[in-house]
Amino acid sequence: MGKKENPLLAYYDQDERFAELMNGWFFGGKPYWKAENISAADRRQDGRSRKGREYRNRYRDLFKKLDNTLVRLFIGAELMEYVDYAMPLRVLDSDTLSYLHQKKAVSRKHMERKDLAGGEFLSHFSKEDRLLPVITLVLYCGEAPWDGARRLHELLELEHIPEVMKECVADYPIHILDVCHTPDEQLREFPSDICFMLLCIKYAKDKEAFSRLKELAGSAIVSEDTYETIAEYLGEPELLENREQAEKGGKDMCEAIRALVEDGRNEGLRQGIEQGIEQGIQLAKQVFRLADEGVDWGEIAKRLSISEKEVEQILN
Repeated sequence: MGKKENPLLAYYDQDERFAELMNGWFFGGKPYWKAENISAADRRQDGRSRKGREYRNRYRDLFKKLDNTLVRLFIGAELMEYVDYAMPLRVLDSDTLSYLHQKKAVSRKHMERKDLAGGEFLSHFSKEDRLLPVITLVLYCGEAPWDGARRLHELLELEHIPEVMKECVADYPIHILDVCHTPDEQLREFPSDICFMLLCIKYAKDKEAFSRLKELAGSAIVSEDTYETIAEYLGEPELLENREQAEKGGKDMCEAIRALVEDGRNEGLRQGIEQGIEQGIQLAKQVFRLADEGVDWGEIAKRLSISEKEVEQILN
């Protein structure tokens, strides 16, 4: 998502907001998790080959640890604005590295204590050891519907394989919230601030619906951090200028939004955003095409008149 994801990442990096997002996703908005159940987890996930010669690194957009008396989970949220047609593989790879990272930590403790023997010693892992489950959520904010695979089997050529053998091929489903194509009633299950934000993203380019956000969301009174995040994500500085519109308990965002819609001041900004996104997509396509052809980063940067750092950021 590039720079546009930054306000969302900062927003959901707050334990309270991350808990609200999870509660809306899993529990229909019921307050199952609270901020005190959440702590930061290491976003860096690394692994290396058995001989130690090849290293792999992965970074999640968000990675949190949820811990209470009933369930312990690591949950990572991948924020997307384009359809990644290999997403099941990306999620599987990241989740595998997360499990390996946990296993490595367990093995290190056993080696320090020297408390294993036999097969447990050889595997550096005891029969009683357990790892925390990993769930990866994909928060997809693109305009086009998610038409990519939602499970590993959809990426595999299984048509000519006997059914009895298909059952032996492990599958791996993934979890995607397609914001712009999720029914409003489902988005209204999220806590009020999260609901309003998701509806803003969904209807950002629909003037008529955008002007009725208060009706669609049930409320337009949001906290200051939600207000600022929406304004920054939409690229509407006028919203920040108009945030004096406030009521007890929060800010009435719809008043500021309605003013923008009525006088049309945001139309030029919105067109500029669309053009910028399209240009970025075209540039990324050229970078990937040249990289697939084996062209090194320096030559790619030279041909496209961009810096090597920009090439690295796109490929990463």
